Amino acid sequence: MKNILHVILVSLFSLTVISCAIKISDISSSIISVQESSEVSSSTTKEIEGTWVTNCNTATWNKQHYVIETITVSGSAFLWKWDEYFDSSCSDVYMIWTNNYSSLSLTNGVTFDDGIKGSQFTMNVDSQEGLMKTEAAVKDYNNWKWCGFSDWVLNTAKDYSGKKCGNNESYPARNATVNGVYKLDESSLLITKDSTTSVGSTVFIKQ
Repeated sequence: MKNILHVILVSLFSLTVISCAIKISDISSSIISVQESSEVSSSTTKEIEGTWVTNCNTATWNKQHYVIETITVSGSAFLWKWDEYFDSSCSDVYMIWTNNYSSLSLTNGVTFDDGIKGSQFTMNVDSQEGLMKTEAAVKDYNNWKWCGFSDWVLNTAKDYSGKKCGNNESYPARNATVNGVYKLDESSLLITKDSTTSVGSTVFIKQ
């Protein structure tokens, strides 16, 4: 009887893992075709100009914290900001991360696996900064010596461009070129600066 129960439990666990894997794979979109043509203007970014904001989501780098992401595009200027919070209502701020880029340029038009269009892009790093908004954040990051810094202070930004931080993760230096891709569905934007072949599940809504 114990053996039968063990087999049943293992089977149920396997089904659960498979189900989770399916859900995870369903939340990203991959490119199925790339349009390398003059129809994609390298200087036109009007379709993504403006401010885009996410809901309050769990922070990917700290599962105990939450984040609201904001992207602002103006011409060839691109700002990506992460407001990190202690609470799930995103009202008690912990710290703020801000990346500034310039020379935003669209390269190739793309079509995703669900038929929605988007574009690959390039841009140059101007700065990548952390700003401590609480004494708790100051203490944490000084203890961790994140990016080699042990002199974080309240409300004073530090630029970590070109440094190795956390789990030996390298951040691009100033003036480095980064490549990404976005998927635009009316007022919803999915975007990444870490890949040119797929986007994740975080949805930005036009403001």
